[in-house]
Amino acid sequence: MRQIALCLIILLLGQGFSFSQTQIDQTKAIEIINRLKANFLQISDAVVDVTLDYNVSFFGCSGKRQLKGKGYYQAPDRIKVTLNDITYFARGNKIRKRDEKGGKWYVQLINALNFTPGFHPGLINYNFDLSIVEETPDQITIKGIPKKGIMKNVKSVLFYIDPKENLLRKLDVKFVNEKLPGKIKISYQKIKGLWVPVKLEGESAIVVARTFLVGINLKLTGKNMQINNRLPPALFEPGF
Repeated sequence: MRQIALCLIILLLGQGFSFSQTQIDQTKAIEIINRLKANFLQISDAVVDVTLDYNVSFFGCSGKRQLKGKGYYQAPDRIKVTLNDITYFARGNKIRKRDEKGGKWYVQLINALNFTPGFHPGLINYNFDLSIVEETPDQITIKGIPKKGIMKNVKSVLFYIDPKENLLRKLDVKFVNEKLPGKIKISYQKIKGLWVPVKLEGESAIVVARTFLVGINLKLTGKNMQINNRLPPALFEPGF
């Protein structure tokens, strides 16, 4: 009986330690993400010339496309982008599209991130349950499992973080369809003493016709970046 009791105590202690360690791991991962968020939010606003190169393969049809235009950002949750005479306004999860004739439509995101808190690294812990996979002086790897109802086509994401500069350098996405690759690299430029993201490139996937998940190669490049110039709120969609 004593041996059984001892085994039960060891088992319970082991389970308790495991749960506690998971909580500690999650808390530490969130602290790391919060440092990234605080670093990023030193950028209160930005204006940039943008070029989007992409290639989608769908039912054997593919071809490189390029869109050019202007992008505007106001922390924490406002974006305005004009690409080939089509303007998109985004505030959190609300997105509105306006064509060259002034016509307006609302855009719905399917199986996407929840952008309610804004457009910054805080999106990571808002949308994912986190755990630290590896930690060295030069790189921290954090694994994210999508929370319920978020990104149903994604199993997990690995976030690779530079702990010295508090920057997200790259990420690997594991889709439900494991044949689709998901690797994104982020490049930065120092402007006014701050590291600002100026290029995002790699491979991902998008939903086509509300049903099909297809691969996409993309490169989003920003040039002539200007930051922290107190952009007027009226520049963005009024009342949006």
